[in-house]
Amino acid sequence: MLELYHIALIGAVTAIGFALSRRNARDPREPPIVGPPIPIPVLGHIIGLLRFGIGYFNQLTEKHPHPIFGIDLLVIKVYLVKSPAVLQAIQRVRALTFDPFVTFTTDKLAGIHGPALEALREKESGGGGGNQALLHAMHPTLTGKALDRMNERMVKLLDPLVEELAKRRDEVDLYGWCQHAVTEASTEANYGPLNPYKEKSVEDGFWAFESTISLLIPGVLPWLIGRKAYKGREAAYTGFLKYYAAEGYKDASELTIARHKALAEAGLRVEDIARNEVSMGLGLLSNSVPAAFWIIFDLFRRPELLAEIREEITANAIRIDEETGKHIINIPSIRDNCPLLVSTYQEILRVRSSSSPTRIATSDVLLADKYFIKKGSVISIPSRSIAGGPDVWGANSDDFNPRRFIKTPENTNPRRTGGFMTFGVSPVICPGRHFASSEIIGVVALLALRLEIEPVRGEWWEPKHNSLAIASGMKPVQGQFPVRIREREEVRGVQWDVEATGGSGIFPLMVA
Repeated sequence: MLELYHIALIGAVTAIGFALSRRNARDPREPPIVGPPIPIPVLGHIIGLLRFGIGYFNQLTEKHPHPIFGIDLLVIKVYLVKSPAVLQAIQRVRALTFDPFVTFTTDKLAGIHGPALEALREKESGGGGGNQALLHAMHPTLTGKALDRMNERMVKLLDPLVEELAKRRDEVDLYGWCQHAVTEASTEANYGPLNPYKEKSVEDGFWAFESTISLLIPGVLPWLIGRKAYKGREAAYTGFLKYYAAEGYKDASELTIARHKALAEAGLRVEDIARNEVSMGLGLLSNSVPAAFWIIFDLFRRPELLAEIREEITANAIRIDEETGKHIINIPSIRDNCPLLVSTYQEILRVRSSSSPTRIATSDVLLADKYFIKKGSVISIPSRSIAGGPDVWGANSDDFNPRRFIKTPENTNPRRTGGFMTFGVSPVICPGRHFASSEIIGVVALLALRLEIEPVRGEWWEPKHNSLAIASGMKPVQGQFPVRIREREEVRGVQWDVEATGGSGIFPLMVA
């Protein structure tokens, strides 16, 4: 149902759109334009996006047969791709880039404007290239020994969180628990002892910002139309200002140190660096939280698969400390010796993802020698239409197959073009995917070995998705998902821990 702020947002976008829309003649080589399922001229697609978020793109690609087609959003055309061949053509064109989208999010979502925004804007558009330098600075800190150290800090935080959960005898909101646990472990590993997310106002503020973030995109009266997101962002920003004033970054991860150095060298003031770091939470948390929830959800609802994975971890990834008797789950051993768990993890992400990797045309492009894309147009590649389609996986593309990504004599190369797009599409792949995978698999392993989880309703019912949380491509849950927790009888009294020793960082994940 459309709320009042949806109506206000539609009005604002419409006012801009009528002033700017469709002045140029259509080139006959452009991909076909399709109308909205809601038969309302001009506004139909906008209403669809407001109601269903990014998942709306997947709905459209399931309905229309074209390899690539467009929708008109008044001020811009968005082309949706559902063909692996067109996807490959996109990957070969340098003029179809992600960089302008980073600048857009810096402006609309992070709230950075003026000289700081120009310092961060991509050089091809006349800016200082700060965002590009920032991404280059981040990459070395998310591999090798830097990643190992961050993983080691992160997994040490997981066991106390699960230990506390195991003692609960009341109803537990499973999604809320995932949100807090992943937030605490991820941010503590990144920001160090002075982690601003330790303040409840910062954690709550960030999630208020993240969960209604789409209302900030028009940039029209954000403090009114997107009041919850705006106020939440400001609360988190206040926490980060204190963090940088106390120089907390000096005792943080290599990632946080590198980010601060790159932004300072780009000429940003501490106030702008603090704002930028609030938006960093979108990359760090927006997908990891719902992903953790869905892995737990889809694993515990399948008792036979859960039993197999418990056996696999027990046989291949646990060592018992001779002095303390603790059962220690070893993340590198899961990576190397638990192919069913790693494959199941990827299959759940494949099935659940509604991500839609985006590119912007920085010049006119003739794509695949056939489709004319005008400068300024947006191309979006809904993952469900390709990674979940028969063109990639054949007749069983809609089936849940936990062994889909396991190498076998019959399946020597599980990789497919477009077959797994949760972490993006080459050459723009999520740099933090290995950190997120270590964290999520660590949480899932601890829960699977220690606990039984049962929904209060008695069945694993499908919760509603939050369509306003468009920073996430993993269908974040709207509302609570109450469960009951009890310790497994087979392991009652056992003490647990998780470790991530050197070399544990890189998982054998598929990429498109």
